[in-house]
Amino acid sequence: MDQGASAHTKTRIAGELNGLAGHVAAVKAARVKLGEDLDRLGVEARAQMGQTMERTAWKVGATAAAVFAGIAVRKLLTAGWTKARKSAPPANPAAPETTWPEALAWTAATGIAVGIARLVATRGAAAGWRKATGVLPPGLQDVQ
Repeated sequence: MDQGASAHTKTRIAGELNGLAGHVAAVKAARVKLGEDLDRLGVEARAQMGQTMERTAWKVGATAAAVFAGIAVRKLLTAGWTKARKSAPPANPAAPETTWPEALAWTAATGIAVGIARLVATRGAAAGWRKATGVLPPGLQDVQ
């Protein structure tokens, strides 16, 4: 028996005699398990971050589309009101100097027009999302 092999054998036997062999094996197994768990955690964290980024992108895109649609429709409605009534729409329908019919007409017109524009913009953004990704946007997938 050569010197290196006999030293290794003596160390192994000494470890077994001290009852450490089981502990050494348990530590090795725990290291392997920890490595696997960390790998799985990394994959899950990246997946969760991807889902969060997807939800955020959808919310930002849909909100931007709705806001721009609301602004555009309100400008068109203001121009139409001015042309039809030969006066500017009420700046503040709740102001005492605004008549009730005028306040109600402007509030109803803007509410309906802006609401429809936001709906059309959001549905259009959802259709664009679906065309680009092949699936409905986050949050709309559960609604079907």
